[in-house]
Amino acid sequence: MLIAAYSVATAQESAEKEFASYGVGVGISPFGPSLNLTYNVDAKNTISIGIGGAPESDVPDGLLPNFDPLLLGNAAASGSSTWMGVFWRHRPFENQNIGFNVGMASGQIENNLTADGFHEGESVSFSVNYTENPVMYFGLNYGGKPVKGFQVGFDLGVLSTGGADIQYTGEAEELAEHGDEIAEQMAEIKEKFAWTMLPNFQLTVSYGF
Repeated sequence: MLIAAYSVATAQESAEKEFASYGVGVGISPFGPSLNLTYNVDAKNTISIGIGGAPESDVPDGLLPNFDPLLLGNAAASGSSTWMGVFWRHRPFENQNIGFNVGMASGQIENNLTADGFHEGESVSFSVNYTENPVMYFGLNYGGKPVKGFQVGFDLGVLSTGGADIQYTGEAEELAEHGDEIAEQMAEIKEKFAWTMLPNFQLTVSYGF
């Protein structure tokens, strides 16, 4: 009976570690949910395609930088994204849970930022858009082994961009009367909100077959 139990456990372990050539999964990241299709070239190399995006929604106040209140008081932002990327994951170690992710993505990230205006009761607004394509991605990955069945993976990395295009979208009268101050606001946005390196973290649940 003990031998039978051991045989069952061994068979289950072997089945759990059976190599999967393909996988499909869904991911969640700051740039929206995504659908991910993967092809495992071998135990150490995986090619994947991701398609994702997020409808426009408010950016939580806790994720906004500490703007100079004299320039951008009561700042609020909303954003949306659409993207598609191709990525290569390499697992250099015997532990297949640990890997490196590199790739490129194409798409756009659109942000709208509003703040106090220079007349009481009015506001100024700006678009902060990333439209440069393609952009490079570098990251570290844990989990999501190339085996059959359900897998969970976590990715931590950065998108390398050329920065955002910042445009004033408020009232023309404000721009004509306060052009210098608005230029200072745009410089503050560029320094603290329109980064060239965008951090990313993604949790993915996938199924290998």
